[in-house]
Amino acid sequence: MHNIALIEIGICCSAILLLVLYQYSISLLQFPEERTFKKILILMLAETILDIVGKLQFPERFSNPDVKYVIVVFTAALTQFIPYLWNLFIHYKIYGSAYHFRKYSIPITIPLVMGLLYCVTRLYQLQPGHKELNLSELWVITNCISIFYIAMASVISLRSAHKNYTKTGWRQEQYFCWIMVIPVIAILVQIALQRLEIPIVTPVITLVLLHIHISQQNTLITMDQLTGLNNERRLNSYLRDKTADLTSEQRLFLLTITLDNMRHIRRKCGKKKTEEILVAFANFLRARMTSDNMFLAHYQKYSFAIVLEKKTWNDVESFCNMLVSTSNTPKLQGIAPWPITFSINYSEFGKPGVNNVIDFLDDTRNNCFKPTTSLYAKSNFNP
Repeated sequence: MHNIALIEIGICCSAILLLVLYQYSISLLQFPEERTFKKILILMLAETILDIVGKLQFPERFSNPDVKYVIVVFTAALTQFIPYLWNLFIHYKIYGSAYHFRKYSIPITIPLVMGLLYCVTRLYQLQPGHKELNLSELWVITNCISIFYIAMASVISLRSAHKNYTKTGWRQEQYFCWIMVIPVIAILVQIALQRLEIPIVTPVITLVLLHIHISQQNTLITMDQLTGLNNERRLNSYLRDKTADLTSEQRLFLLTITLDNMRHIRRKCGKKKTEEILVAFANFLRARMTSDNMFLAHYQKYSFAIVLEKKTWNDVESFCNMLVSTSNTPKLQGIAPWPITFSINYSEFGKPGVNNVIDFLDDTRNNCFKPTTSLYAKSNFNP
């Protein structure tokens, strides 16, 4: 009966992993981090299935302890791969590429290689017909390797979150840092309750992966895929929450920044060039979010929105002038053979006629800080 309950738990975990895996298989967005997370799901599913097979109670004449021994060793090998791939997933989420991971690939991979070699030696040490499975040392090494890789990924996330504290996305890095503390606690509890043979690690990791999947889906709903910034849906939600808690001492300003002449540029150079300009300008604005009281979003097609909580209008004016003066950089202006310029409009919440989010957004059309720069006045570009 005990084994039947364990098998039922394994089947439930497998069903959850299959559902999440199905969502990734039909997804049109296959970024490197998504492909890595998909591999984690596949390995976790394979490990769970092997665990179920190992617990199945066949009639005595079909029972083979050697087969169970091999299944356990293979399960341990798969278990070591999962946190290794988690490290790769974190590198993709934080750095946007696997460059740093590949740069230190040799020292990062050494624990995994040693663990796999140990699994191979355990297979060679298999004594046919030996019924006692003494695998405590194997699981100690496997758990140590898993904790090592999880701790490494958490340190990378925490370091990046601390470094980019005032930038967009730092909460996500904090999330990835602390979410994997749960599997580590589960591993330690599993070791403490080893004699009871209670399955803790597999269900806990399955639920954590499900939570990460749901969190990423929520992020996709509120994130602009091209620029990686908050989208218009997230902006509206943020403004509703912010304006609801606004006190009389706080002054909330909204800037809408629109890139000039983007329709002409698209007609002349195509969609790819306009997307390149949007990404570069998004990075330019992101680098200037130097305060916790600022919120940046990709608002409409060629526009961005910045919400600022400032004490006086002079602070807002200084920020706008800083944007204009620092925009003439080779990194931004070198994308196209003509200058990349933008207009700035603004609004203040709570002034006469601006008492809700819709009026707050619409009022920016009536207040111009920096007008649109004509393309023809700045270059010889003829669309």
